[in-house]
Amino acid sequence: MKEAELLDRLPDAMRACLANLPNATINYLQRSVPLTDGTIADLVVELDILGKTRTLIFEAKGNGQPKQARQAVEQLRRMVVNAQTKNPYPVFAAPYVSNASAAICRESGVGYADLAGNCRLAFDSVYVEKESAENPFKESRGRTSLFAPKASRILRVLLGDPQRNWQVQQLSGAADVSIGLASRIKAQLEEREWVVVSENGVRVAQPEAILEAWAETYDYRQNLVQEYYTPDSTSDTEVAIASWCRENDVPYALTGFSAARLSAPRVRYNRASIFVRCKQDVAMNTSLKPVDSGGNVILLEPYDVGVFDGARDLYGMRAVSPVQLYLDLRSMPGRGEEAAEEILVRELRPSW
Repeated sequence: MKEAELLDRLPDAMRACLANLPNATINYLQRSVPLTDGTIADLVVELDILGKTRTLIFEAKGNGQPKQARQAVEQLRRMVVNAQTKNPYPVFAAPYVSNASAAICRESGVGYADLAGNCRLAFDSVYVEKESAENPFKESRGRTSLFAPKASRILRVLLGDPQRNWQVQQLSGAADVSIGLASRIKAQLEEREWVVVSENGVRVAQPEAILEAWAETYDYRQNLVQEYYTPDSTSDTEVAIASWCRENDVPYALTGFSAARLSAPRVRYNRASIFVRCKQDVAMNTSLKPVDSGGNVILLEPYDVGVFDGARDLYGMRAVSPVQLYLDLRSMPGRGEEAAEEILVRELRPSW
């Protein structure tokens, strides 16, 4: 969103923020107010509130991610020193202030307000805080989602080697995506402060935050999923499918509880879950019968080849990477979340 549109809508957002305070009145609003050091305050608001008058100085950003919030906090610190008013209160404004950005503001003693209904003002005897669970300002058209199929290949590369510094060209090559896409995703990760960027390249700063946000959007049913039935045991079926895929040079990798069992043998399950290319050929050649529900084998044809990135050999079987396994388990019914947590604790956190 352009900052001009944000500033047009901000007065109504402030009135909604103050709605439950008795005798809270906005005396005036003025945009583009020059300060003594030559800087410009995006908006200045004078309030009569709880019997006192207080001036609020706003720094508006078209994006409310942590990088922009930190920039705004630094600008506001300078502004309150140079404002031509006594004891001004700094406020960060954006279309939507993320939870991480809100925390930055709280820690810095800065208020915040957005157009989604989130706000926090804390000065004198005034304390107002409101939260909205929904973000009505999703990624704009033309702005690639971090979790789109090709973009997610970049996340797999970064999370697979989180201690490494990557140049954009190296990252694009490892993820098999264009340099332009790698650069755009790097910029979005930097906005969220999930990576740090230096002359040495880009390196993951908050791997768990990336994974958690990804898991919130991911569903294993994004893949082409088909259930099958076989009278054979689960382990025998997995071996048969793996053997046929190896012999016929067909990419495959166990996932879900099938892969979790290889990492933690105590895992109990009664349904195999396997990523394969050409699932119909695999099913036909391993005597699997397709069923609408209640099957004991799930074959998943990947929504993107990136699901095979980082796959590893465990006990003679091919299994997806810990990152992919965590994502799949988190979205699977039964005890999927519990199994995903074990993968997080046993495999992922130690590697970070």
